[in-house]
Amino acid sequence: MMKNKLRVATLGLCLLAMGVVGAAEPTKKATADSGTTEKLLNDVLVKTFKTPPDSIAESQIAGLYQVMYGTELVYLSADGKYFISGDLLNLQTRENLSEVAQRSVRKKMMEAAKTTPVVFKAKDEKHVLKVFTDIDCGYCAKLHREMDEINEKGITVEYLAFPRAGVGSPSYDKIVSVWCADDQQLAMTKAKNRQKIAAKKCDNPVKQQYQLGQALGVNGTPALLTESGQLIPGYMPADRLAAMLDADKPKSVFNQKK
Repeated sequence: MMKNKLRVATLGLCLLAMGVVGAAEPTKKATADSGTTEKLLNDVLVKTFKTPPDSIAESQIAGLYQVMYGTELVYLSADGKYFISGDLLNLQTRENLSEVAQRSVRKKMMEAAKTTPVVFKAKDEKHVLKVFTDIDCGYCAKLHREMDEINEKGITVEYLAFPRAGVGSPSYDKIVSVWCADDQQLAMTKAKNRQKIAAKKCDNPVKQQYQLGQALGVNGTPALLTESGQLIPGYMPADRLAAMLDADKPKSVFNQKK
């Protein structure tokens, strides 16, 4: 559902750029009759993109509203005429305000999900890192081989299932067997080491977690989700992982390395 919304929104942006869609420019009468700016903008978006946004709220700039489609953020002028896609930056604080908003949405989505991870807990816990993983992912296995070192650095890892081949695939069946194992941690380690584990089925959250990952914007594994809501694609060695989590906050785009 979320991906469909984003596809529609992307198509709508293309049409706007070509001048095909006229619904993005409301009449004065529509503005007067809308009641509130939020309702006006919702009506404009529904008419233009054929789907409502998940939320509309005032941004930090007067007359500019932030619109959320899942975890995707765009901006719309208060009169509904101008649609902006891109990051909103505070030049004084060098803060990426768009990323702040997206992190907040990801955190709320995770809190609402109430799903059951496979946990590798640190003895002296400093951070909790959620990791979307696939049994047949090479870099997922590489990350897992460093689990002892990761835990020693005070990082608890909560694994969430994301079989990239999709529901019903061999990868899906393997990760279901991990969640259904009597010893999930041992089964996860064996599976990541390409060792055979007993095929099992049970009530499990694998499909739910896969769909949650898609909604959050995960499109590969491993995908790392921090406590602040930052989503980081790909493998990261234990030392860098610990340093990143210690400094976990929205980054300025001004100092990012190419």
